[in-house]
Amino acid sequence: MDQKNYEGSSNASGAVALDGNYFVVADDEENRLSVFEKGSEQTLKPAIALSRVFDGEIEDGKGCEIDLEGAAAIGNVYFWIGSHSTNKDGERRPSRHRLFALQIQRNAAGEFSGQRYGRIYRTLIDDLILDRRFKPYRLDKAVGIAPKASGGLSIEGLAATPEQSLLIGFRNPLAGGTEKNGRLQDAKALIVPLLNPLNLLQGQTATFGDPIELDLGGYGIRDIAWRQGDEYLIVAGPYHANEDRSEKHRLYLWHSNKPTHKPKRLDADLGELNIEAAFFFPGQTDWVELLSDDGDTKGFQCVSVRL
Repeated sequence: MDQKNYEGSSNASGAVALDGNYFVVADDEENRLSVFEKGSEQTLKPAIALSRVFDGEIEDGKGCEIDLEGAAAIGNVYFWIGSHSTNKDGERRPSRHRLFALQIQRNAAGEFSGQRYGRIYRTLIDDLILDRRFKPYRLDKAVGIAPKASGGLSIEGLAATPEQSLLIGFRNPLAGGTEKNGRLQDAKALIVPLLNPLNLLQGQTATFGDPIELDLGGYGIRDIAWRQGDEYLIVAGPYHANEDRSEKHRLYLWHSNKPTHKPKRLDADLGELNIEAAFFFPGQTDWVELLSDDGDTKGFQCVSVRL
């Protein structure tokens, strides 16, 4: 396991590789993206301000954060998703109900910039509520419950598939389970396949696959990353706040062609790391990059784990 500290983004929450040397990171408290060079300590300037890329549709300021939580790439189109959650007090935040994409370019001076790709999709949860297949997850109730409470709503994982669809991973709500001492036990994590993301952002109606429930030992999904073929790496963690850090994050390998099979848990000691994002550099499927949001205002840790 190789660990590096990066400065310039203090609340890393989603990340994706741009190529074999550069990766882009979202901050869940600011509507901006930061580009880093592998192994270099500081972010490259300028950051990509989403309020400029999506002029008038994304704003900065208190209560306007998208709470970016997941990232995925389909070709040269980079998708980002908000948590779709309320704030910690259960107050609704429409700014978090967003799935959008942009293309990222680098100029001759080495500066990165973004250009929007199509529209911003704002009605994911509304569309799922209208789809009878998702009725058991009570998303109509979850949308008004705090994200780390039992039955609340929080999206944290996003992965692209070789078929150019997206897998949307929920930290909360979980499926099934039983209440014990105020906590949900033995529930399964939810994945929603979004089958037409590229066309969706060009104006088509959303098309979903059947819901997928995964046994992650009662944990929800913190991130998903496509590895190779039909194989994905999943970062799993408790749905609740876990304030005492008593429940450790886990890594799993899952094969999408066997959706009902229990994912394989990996023997990886992540210690006290609070993993928020995972990605692979192109062609480096034996090493996964894990980003930890540890509340450090100076930056974040990136841990490379050999699989």
